[in-house]
Amino acid sequence: MRSRAQAWLIAYPLLAAAATVESAPPARTARGAWPWLWLGVPLALVGYPIGCALLGHKPYQAPPDSLALETVALAATVGPVEELTWGKRVEPRLGIPLTAALFAAKHVVIDGRWRRLAGLAVFWIGLGLVRRRSPMLALGVHMSANASGVILGHLTGRDSF
Repeated sequence: MRSRAQAWLIAYPLLAAAATVESAPPARTARGAWPWLWLGVPLALVGYPIGCALLGHKPYQAPPDSLALETVALAATVGPVEELTWGKRVEPRLGIPLTAALFAAKHVVIDGRWRRLAGLAVFWIGLGLVRRRSPMLALGVHMSANASGVILGHLTGRDSF
């Protein structure tokens, strides 16, 4: 692959196709989960930078791809596919904490930056709490967080992914 974003644009649709082959367990949406929603959204939006700061992760290189390509890859492709695979297939079976740990570990194994572990786990916990109330809202928060990370990375010259 010429670029990381192009690799995501090829691999993630294949992952989504594989995830749709298996039937998903019933979603665990909870009525009256508003308190979790109000905790989940902030955790999802600020959990990654706070967790990264706690472990000392500092982005040091410029984003490798164009703003447009990264936005399409991370916000419009990666976020929805992670919601489909991790949020709809894995999390209902394993619960929020274990899924958050595996989600964070998967990223660390792929990119080798272990200092992102806490941020990714807290991000997923926040999304999981939102997902209990509304899977569609969790998708929107995930896509927004990825898009804002891309934009911020391009504005500062420091790749968040």
